[in-house]
Amino acid sequence: MSVAIALLAPAAEAQPAAPRAEAQESDALTDRARQLFEDGVKAANAGKWADAHAAFLAAWGLKPHYQIASNLGVACLRVGKPRDAAEHLTRYLREAPATKVQERQRAEASLLEARAQVAAVTVEVAPGGAEVTVDGAIVGRAPLADPVFLDPGRHDVGAKLDGYTPQARPVDATAGGTETVVLALQRLPAPDARRAGAERSVLPAPGVSLDGRRTAVLVGGGVATGVGAAAGVLFTVLASNRAGDAEALRTTLLAGDRNQCTTRPAPAACTEQDQAVHESRLYSNVAFWSFAGAGTVGLGTLLYALVSGPDARVQVTPTVGINDVGLSVGGMF
Repeated sequence: MSVAIALLAPAAEAQPAAPRAEAQESDALTDRARQLFEDGVKAANAGKWADAHAAFLAAWGLKPHYQIASNLGVACLRVGKPRDAAEHLTRYLREAPATKVQERQRAEASLLEARAQVAAVTVEVAPGGAEVTVDGAIVGRAPLADPVFLDPGRHDVGAKLDGYTPQARPVDATAGGTETVVLALQRLPAPDARRAGAERSVLPAPGVSLDGRRTAVLVGGGVATGVGAAAGVLFTVLASNRAGDAEALRTTLLAGDRNQCTTRPAPAACTEQDQAVHESRLYSNVAFWSFAGAGTVGLGTLLYALVSGPDARVQVTPTVGINDVGLSVGGMF
């Protein structure tokens, strides 16, 4: 089987002017990358895909050029690494000029073959600049230019940033599937603020009675629970509406003998359908976490009401066992 062949751009065209020593080092790296690339092409044309993969991977380590990404992606596919293949081919299609029509068509065909074996996860993180992780390993920094590709199975997709609480979400990846993970990191309070908060939890503010503070906490907890539940209902309705829009567009696009989205150029309705599906999933995620937050706040408020009253006869004690941890609630209700 043959592979798309195109030499790397000369160093003089790819890089600005530099001091002589740096230019010589850059030229040496470029020449070595070009030689590895050509070795990979020869191996690929001879059907020696393991050798081709090794050569392209070494060239990519020296010079991550989009043309190497294309050939490396095809080699990854041939040696049974569809996740790596999808990653490199997606980058090629993002960076390669539109004038490379035939090369792009071959890359798109290979990407479809790879995508049928892996899941594509769009990771949306706030704030920007956070490190995105998969199973604890850093895969990039938000916002990511491309989806994260996962082998089928369960994975933890997370994000972390100094000064913020890390977050992670479990993802059950399926071959050919797509999913969106939304992570909103919460800023950690400053050390002084945490200390002041601990002091305020012990001593009430001047002029505020314990009963008054308890009432404020219960009212605030009730309001927060209601707001969270209302937000969950609202975003559930929005998700349902956008899902209906997507289904209506899909029905329209499938009318006739073939899917209109497979034609070139694709109708604008295809983009509208993709956007509707994306928004439906985003709203569904927000609705889920709104309900989860409302439930958590509601439970916390209930426990506070049980243990904080002047005549409270309920005790909450942490329990730690060999295989689990939790709270023990006892007393008179």
